[in-house]
Amino acid sequence: MSNVHRLTVRGAVLVGLTWSVGSIAVHAEPVAPRPSVAIDRPEVAPGEHVVLTIEGFTATSVTVSVCGNEDRRGSADCNMAASQSVDMHTDGAPSTAEVPVAAPPVGCPCLIRVSSRLNDEVAVVPITLLGHPVEPVVAPPNPDTPLVAVSVDATATPRGLVGWVRSNLGGSVPYEVTVTVKNLTTETLHHVTLFGSVGHSAENEIATLDLDNPGELAPGQTWTQVVAAEVPAPLLSSVQWQVVASRAGPWVIATAITQRRPVLLLILAMVLVVSFSLLAIRHRMRRRALREVGAGQEPAVL
Repeated sequence: MSNVHRLTVRGAVLVGLTWSVGSIAVHAEPVAPRPSVAIDRPEVAPGEHVVLTIEGFTATSVTVSVCGNEDRRGSADCNMAASQSVDMHTDGAPSTAEVPVAAPPVGCPCLIRVSSRLNDEVAVVPITLLGHPVEPVVAPPNPDTPLVAVSVDATATPRGLVGWVRSNLGGSVPYEVTVTVKNLTTETLHHVTLFGSVGHSAENEIATLDLDNPGELAPGQTWTQVVAAEVPAPLLSSVQWQVVASRAGPWVIATAITQRRPVLLLILAMVLVVSFSLLAIRHRMRRRALREVGAGQEPAVL
């Protein structure tokens, strides 16, 4: 093989490799940005405001909390009572929010924690709280062990005949929701915080539950609350009930799914389909009879 031919073959191979690499680069799937948060100033006194720039979240809203102890023990280290909810841009653009900085229930090192409602997306940024004590970092004995057990149960309770008819036509339905929290530890818990919601999915919230916080929970004690809730119309599919317990070790999430079939609405739809079908058949038979009359034949009996 001549030198010119070798150079030609090598050139063709290089061009092919270059085109392949370029094609891979062009068609590679973009890497989704990871959740992140930036702060406009690293030092602030409790009660002052900071501006946050939040991006990379897929959730439509996030919760902003100020935490001490480097958030080692989860929500127990955070000031959940003063948490702020921030709506995110749905087009992927960074979201900015001015939020107040509340002192956490424990000492620093401190940070600002931004999380989705299910805590599957989290971003943190360190912050220095002027005048707030700095204490040694304390890690939980087992950060993956929940301190409480949570359950939620929802039962439809339509009121009277009118309520039954409305719910079975796809209208709003009242529910009786029972929430229980049990202390799994050998110590008394004081700061368990509950948030409850109902929606067509975990991210599609349509109503919230008016829950109290359990208060002091003795070792092994079970706390129960029954609340009324109403799922607005139209109710044509299953709904998911969810209760999140925080400030007691790892976040604990309890869910329940209820299914309401609007029987009267389904029957009405079937009657309408059958009626239209019969009308269509009768219309075709009439047209056929008219054609037979026009042709001088004896029409068929309808």
